[in-house]
Amino acid sequence: MKMKYLLYILIPFLLSFSCEKKEDKLISDTENQIMGEWIWIKSTYYNTNSGLPFVLTHDSVGYSVRQVFSSDGMYIRFKNDLVESSGIFWLETVTDPEAIEPDIRLFSQKGDYIHFCGISLSGDSLQLDYIAEDGTIKLFRRFDKEQ
Repeated sequence: MKMKYLLYILIPFLLSFSCEKKEDKLISDTENQIMGEWIWIKSTYYNTNSGLPFVLTHDSVGYSVRQVFSSDGMYIRFKNDLVESSGIFWLETVTDPEAIEPDIRLFSQKGDYIHFCGISLSGDSLQLDYIAEDGTIKLFRRFDKEQ
């Protein structure tokens, strides 16, 4: 008899831990994947006068960019190994009724300025989509210390 009552208490308790929302899991997985150092590969600008995309790389601009995301919610952006900016970051989902999966937005804050972009991770590639802001997509690759 005591076992029956124990099951009535134990089953809802266990189920409460396994019922994580899909969006929460998506954000958690993305947070785990984004942590670390990223090297800028290129920026593609789509809002141009000619209507043709314009691509910038570290070779064409003469400097390198490195982005670091840490587990304490801080980011640091380096330009030629000098700190260019730093602040806090967080992720949120944006649900579009037309989309199958929710989009993830990366928010960053430096002082009073909050800025956001779309984010896409695939293996060792990070894509930051600033199309809504300035028409840019920035591509990074994970920093490999052995290279």
